[in-house]
Amino acid sequence: MNQKFSAKAIQRCLWMGAMILSTAVASAAGTELTFQVDMTSQVTNGTFTAGTPVSTSGTFNGWGEFGLTNNPAAPNTNLYTGTFDDTNDAVGGVVIYKYVTNNSDYESTWSGNNRCAQLPAGGGSLLLPLSFFDDAGPTNTVNVTFQVDMAEQTFLGNFDTNAGDTVTVSGYFNGWDDSADTLTNVPTIMTTNAAGLVTSNVYVGTFAISGPTNGTEEYKYVIQPAGNYEAPTSADSDSDNSHNRFFIIAPGTLPIVSFSDVPYSLVLVTNSVTFEVDMTTQIEVGNFNTNNGSYVEIHGDFDSWGAAITMTNNDDSSTPNIYSTVIVYSGAPNAQHYYKYVIQPGTQWETDNGPDSIGGNRWFNLTNSADTNLVEGPVYFSDEPPSSLIDFVTVTNCMVTFTVDMTNAVGTDGVVFDGSGDPVYLNGLNGGTNNSFWTWGALQPTTYQMNNIPGTDLYTITLPVNQGQNDELIYKYSINGADDEAGFGDNHERWIRSLPDYTMPVDVFGSQGATTSTELPAGDLSITNMVGNNIQVTWLGRRGVQLQTTTNYGTGWTPLPLTDGTNLIVAPGGMATTNFAIGSSNVFYRLVGPD
Repeated sequence: MNQKFSAKAIQRCLWMGAMILSTAVASAAGTELTFQVDMTSQVTNGTFTAGTPVSTSGTFNGWGEFGLTNNPAAPNTNLYTGTFDDTNDAVGGVVIYKYVTNNSDYESTWSGNNRCAQLPAGGGSLLLPLSFFDDAGPTNTVNVTFQVDMAEQTFLGNFDTNAGDTVTVSGYFNGWDDSADTLTNVPTIMTTNAAGLVTSNVYVGTFAISGPTNGTEEYKYVIQPAGNYEAPTSADSDSDNSHNRFFIIAPGTLPIVSFSDVPYSLVLVTNSVTFEVDMTTQIEVGNFNTNNGSYVEIHGDFDSWGAAITMTNNDDSSTPNIYSTVIVYSGAPNAQHYYKYVIQPGTQWETDNGPDSIGGNRWFNLTNSADTNLVEGPVYFSDEPPSSLIDFVTVTNCMVTFTVDMTNAVGTDGVVFDGSGDPVYLNGLNGGTNNSFWTWGALQPTTYQMNNIPGTDLYTITLPVNQGQNDELIYKYSINGADDEAGFGDNHERWIRSLPDYTMPVDVFGSQGATTSTELPAGDLSITNMVGNNIQVTWLGRRGVQLQTTTNYGTGWTPLPLTDGTNLIVAPGGMATTNFAIGSSNVFYRLVGPD
């Protein structure tokens, strides 16, 4: 800041400065600042002569003028000094200033910025560095070590080294090149936040800095590759110049600061969470039988999805089908955690893609309280209550036929399908269990190799689906046994629409696209044909879905149970069809199904 005043303005500022100083001495402690500036270079080149006023101006006195004096008997008669009681700047804050000659000629520092100094946290006195007016003193090159704590930015997700993020330092010394000087993590440097949590997220770099002796250098830390500059507070930055950090050009190690002066805020909370899952539906359809060794586990991020916890029930309670366990979590307030239930043996993961799931997993948030008991549940396994029994296979070894069109098929691994040598596999029904995948790779089970339909690019296979499995099947095709039809978790999902056996519609290899290809449970009701006095009604049907009719839209619907997929065999591909005679009045049709 280069401020120039008229003589009257200068006089007014001096009087105001005197009044403020008088009040401060009476009511508040400040910091006693001693300024010192060397005018030797200006005397040598003839731009300054003895008797010309030398002063300093800055935040300490409202950018007024505070006169400095020299000592004619001292070894350096060109050194001008003065002591000022600074009550304007906060104790422990930053004083910003410049030296001035002739009451109006502000010095030009090498960087064009003001000089800055950090005030002592406890007040007292501070001898400011010996400065050379206009930074015209000797220049030198020194090694300066920078240190920044990235713990809070890591916690907030703003800094992720796994995603390739780095932290750099940018300043006048490197032309404000925010990618030039990269810092590295030093795990041995530990910091402790206000809650007593210890982290090792300090990044350090030592760089050679060239500049005038005791000149003020300004800089900031930057997150790359986004180029996100930090925003330090006024407490330790040049508030007159973009809140840049600063240091005096001298060899040394700068203090550890938090990026943007935001310290690691995490305070851990501990929650005891009781998980409860109701296995009633799975028991009724024969999918969960403790007499045959069945048990239920919970998997989750409580151990990085590693070893599971076996849940238990109470046979003597009023709810013997509810299995539970208690897990103690310690983490950030409101942190989100994920989990899922699994039937063993067979590792049958539950299917949970409803509104209460994220990425197919169940979830909950920790509380804000330090010690809290939470209860998650009870919920039905796969969110399937007894009313959804119609959604399960109720016969032994339902035989389901799958067909895939391999015309112009190319795997995600770049393999172009060659029907003369490349086998085609179906994965996802390992051992007759839905959504159970054998291990992708070189040792493929021949049981799941598909057969070519001669003269076509179609491949087919018929596989059993065990009793108790969900009607909605999740599966995927493969060239040579690799997971190469689509991205991870991008599967086909189709419904078994009638029993005892069913033929799926023809799939196209890689037809999932960017998201999972999922059939509607039921729908697509339409009138497709009219022959004589009959109309043909078709719909995407399945068990538990039936037609209803009425002559008065909105009321008096008549159920037609014989159109239910349980009674009406749904054709391969899922379309159900029936005929109705044309009457003398309007007839409306609708589909109804299970909840």
